[in-house]
Amino acid sequence: MTVRILGLDCSPRDKSNSGIMLDTAFTRLGETYPGEVETEIVHLRELHLEPCKACNVCGKTKDTGKFIPCVRADEDDAQAVLDKMIAAHGILVATPVYFGLPSDLFSKFIMRTRPLRHQDFKLANKPVGVMAVAGRRSGGAETSIIATWLPFVRNGCLVVGNGDGTCQFGAYGWAGARGHVLTDEWGLVQAYQTSDRVFTLARLLQAGVEASGFVSPMKFSYSQGTRP
Repeated sequence: MTVRILGLDCSPRDKSNSGIMLDTAFTRLGETYPGEVETEIVHLRELHLEPCKACNVCGKTKDTGKFIPCVRADEDDAQAVLDKMIAAHGILVATPVYFGLPSDLFSKFIMRTRPLRHQDFKLANKPVGVMAVAGRRSGGAETSIIATWLPFVRNGCLVVGNGDGTCQFGAYGWAGARGHVLTDEWGLVQAYQTSDRVFTLARLLQAGVEASGFVSPMKFSYSQGTRP
């Protein structure tokens, strides 16, 4: 069984520290589990991504429950990334820290996952880990990681930390100029640990699905929990 892990590089800069952190973790993951893991990195900055229109016509019809694509599906590259997320067994997100939050590029893209939530949680039960790179120590990496978790929780995903290394929230990188993160040995260790945690949980879940034929029972409701 090959486990597919998708990485989302959410930095607006090329050769970014967050992208390097993600790539380094994936390289080590492949060396640790040769032939068992397949990784791919999507650099969001290279794509044409329109913002959510807040049109409220999202994912499936309210009357019949028929799945429908985002109204912007033919306008940009978001749908191709959504398809990769659905096909993946696990997801890793790498983002720079801006004012204690993930990048605006991440925020812009993640809103476009709303149709998947409405389509009966197509990302349900996928493990997700986060790497955040801050320019200052205590510069908001942990708050960025937790903020990145939240929309994935809303999508029914399973957020993970860095496992038994220290069981922290994820990977905290500390870097300034491009490439500086390569000097942050502990940050790179955390990045690998987080990727390993996503891989391990994804492998366990996929093995269970294949053995049992389990299908997620999660269904999206337009009315549950809302006010009339």
